[in-house]
Amino acid sequence: MQTRTMGMWRFGALMAAWLTSLTLTGLAAAQENFPSRPVRVLIPYSAGSVVDVFGRIVAQNMATQWNGSIILESKSGANGSIAAEEAARSAPDGYTWLMVTTYFTASPSLNISLRWDPLHDFTPVGQICRAPNFFIVPTSLPVKNVAEYVALAREKPGRLNYSHPGKGSTGHLGFELFKRLAGIEVTAVGYRGYPQMVADISSGLITSTFLSANQALAQVQTGSIRIIAAIGDGRSKYFPEVPTMAEQGFAEAQVTPWFGIVVPAGTPEPIVARISKALEAALASPEVQQKLDLAGCAARSAPLAQFADIIKADVALWAKVVKDGGIPPD
Repeated sequence: MQTRTMGMWRFGALMAAWLTSLTLTGLAAAQENFPSRPVRVLIPYSAGSVVDVFGRIVAQNMATQWNGSIILESKSGANGSIAAEEAARSAPDGYTWLMVTTYFTASPSLNISLRWDPLHDFTPVGQICRAPNFFIVPTSLPVKNVAEYVALAREKPGRLNYSHPGKGSTGHLGFELFKRLAGIEVTAVGYRGYPQMVADISSGLITSTFLSANQALAQVQTGSIRIIAAIGDGRSKYFPEVPTMAEQGFAEAQVTPWFGIVVPAGTPEPIVARISKALEAALASPEVQQKLDLAGCAARSAPLAQFADIIKADVALWAKVVKDGGIPPD
């Protein structure tokens, strides 16, 4: 009886080992053949938004590399949280990606009931590009540089205002950071997107805002707005005569919006590495670089651990800005 029992135990152990071997072989094959079916990219804003445009540019190139299909799905709502939560709960198999930007790192400080975490629920794949902003005022406001703006704001505390396209956006938190650094009181006015916001800054109803190059260019040409600073790593080729925030004494306010890709935590490292490699190849393509540049975003590689460091740093930055600015969470 004991011999029979031992034999059955050995048979069971051999079967378990065989099944484990088959599973590992299957996983290895799945990783090596990735992607073998269409990939979903969740876009946290509406179709046609800048996040959608930038994501589409790199996805087209990556799909061509793999001779496969990458499908972008708009999941707008709750300032990006609807898409982020769905991505966090998706299978960690590499077939669901999430496009991320400022909302991703600011949300933990602005939403007390957040059901996803940028640092624990996701694995960073890589940054795609950075989109420099510009400090805009209407031409009716009698200031021509940041120093004059700060002086006017101090002379009239609370009388000036600034607009932003939504709570947690770079236009919102970036301006709050500038306010703290400058020691000024400027009233925030939130909008749902850019169209009406741009119209109100042009008319003088709003006295300041941050806009991208594409958004600012048309308004500059009409003569309705004035750019008093570039917010980026250096002067812009679009407005080379405009000094940066750093040149004007506010280096810490040089917060440039970035865009990137993350996948659910637990996605196998070989698959993450394969996605990252394809993204890096896309960003090295002159065609992709040109398309991103025309769309207002400079291709900027920051793969894997480097992108993870950027995300961690921004989570800490925006937490401090929210706390120091007394911005109430939702």
